Amino acid sequence: MKIINLKDKERVISDSVAKDYKSGRGYGAVTIGNKHLFIKKGFRVYSIAYEDADRIFRRIRRVNAQMCCDNGELELEYLVVSAGGRELIEAELPGKKAARMLMEDLKGNIRGVEFDAP
Repeated sequence: MKIINLKDKERVISDSVAKDYKSGRGYGAVTIGNKHLFIKKGFRVYSIAYEDADRIFRRIRRVNAQMCCDNGELELEYLVVSAGGRELIEAELPGKKAARMLMEDLKGNIRGVEFDAP
């Protein structure tokens, strides 16, 4: 499995980062480790150290959905990670409940990162 650092796009080969990923708690494509946040996209896993992230927040997108008898709106939840004033990655979350649990978990374990959308 490839673990790639989000900040400099270099491949991470450190055993401590891989152990942090394997021992982390997962919320869909997002895994919370002790020192890193991991996001899985395809065959790659992107990581960022908590101290490197400036802002981590939820983004909710409303999508029109055509159903058999009526039109409706779906809300899709995303986790957005930014550093250096720019967004690095966006990951879709499995739902509203998982998004709330993820943010509570992050806020309880990480210091020095903003959790509000810009």
